[in-house]
Amino acid sequence: MFISARKTLIFLHGWLGSLSAIFIILVAGSGAMLAFVGQLFLVQYGDILRASPPTQTTQIVSVTQLIDTAKTGYKDQFQTIGVLMPHSRVDDVETAMVFGMPSGSDAIDGIRMLSVDPWIAKFKGDFPLNGAFAHELIDFHHSFLLGNTGIIFVCILSILLLFFVITGIYLWCLKQGTTWEKLTRIDFRRDIKKICFTWHLWLGAWSALFIVYFCLTGLALAKPAWFSPLLSPPTYEVPDSAGFEKTCHETITPSDAEMAGIKAFPTKELAIFFLPNKKNGPYMLTYRSSKDNNKRDGDSRIFVHSSCKNLVYIENAETLSLSAQATGMLLSLHGGYSFGKLGGSILVLLTGLSLVILSGTGLVTFLTRKIKRKRQIGNFE
Repeated sequence: MFISARKTLIFLHGWLGSLSAIFIILVAGSGAMLAFVGQLFLVQYGDILRASPPTQTTQIVSVTQLIDTAKTGYKDQFQTIGVLMPHSRVDDVETAMVFGMPSGSDAIDGIRMLSVDPWIAKFKGDFPLNGAFAHELIDFHHSFLLGNTGIIFVCILSILLLFFVITGIYLWCLKQGTTWEKLTRIDFRRDIKKICFTWHLWLGAWSALFIVYFCLTGLALAKPAWFSPLLSPPTYEVPDSAGFEKTCHETITPSDAEMAGIKAFPTKELAIFFLPNKKNGPYMLTYRSSKDNNKRDGDSRIFVHSSCKNLVYIENAETLSLSAQATGMLLSLHGGYSFGKLGGSILVLLTGLSLVILSGTGLVTFLTRKIKRKRQIGNFE
């Protein structure tokens, strides 16, 4: 019974691994490249995304000035969706990014990013969001550019990876030798098949926990509903109890919304500013600090009604349910941002490269064994 179970696991580990290896390499390779997402943006768009504060001031201009400067610089009709403040979403981008839809555009493919120096309100240039290689790389890593079908496929790959880790560690434990010997022994004096197999065993043992970490956080980020009630799908709507369904006859400007945010979070930094996305819809502003668990968007946000003065709804992480807090942290956890810029980048890069090497060495080992077995059968016949 023991031998049969072992052979079954070897069979499944080998065949499923060989069939999925190329796709795992694509996901892991793109993930490793995303450790340099900021640099990729800068390589492609260079000075458009660079800015530095003048020596006489470090004060960033208002959101209204950023939007007005972007529209003036773009010199065409432009429906503003929101503003990414410096170092938000992409840490290396030093400018503010006003984003929205040009005149006549009604799809996400039409979104353009308008870069503005946030200290002197100077238009730096613009580019289409879907023309940014780093942005497309994120989408490729997330879904192979196939929408929800691609997301499901990547989730299946993550589940398979968890299976490979569990079966691989189990089979590794059955091999002869002490744990320390197996963790430290690499033999380069053999043929290519044995070298690949040795690397596969050694690297799989050392990287197993990190692979499990990224598989689980990636799955949870893609499909939080699968982990209910531990996680709850993110919502960007004001709760019904806030009373935002009513309509007033006042005009709330972006400056008014920004002032409301400053009043609510005087010690925090504005990260993202969203304008109303429907008639009578609210402004949504997210704020962050160095102590936040959500390193990307911040732990705090405020909704400001677009036609009713002083009607606001404030959210802090501590007022949310534990499942909502965990969901908000997922992007920071999976992207490595929770471990600092350097630590997170190293973790993402090494885990991605480990998966690429594991897939490659596993595929070589599997194919060479199959070829050898066929030759042995042919010689016997």
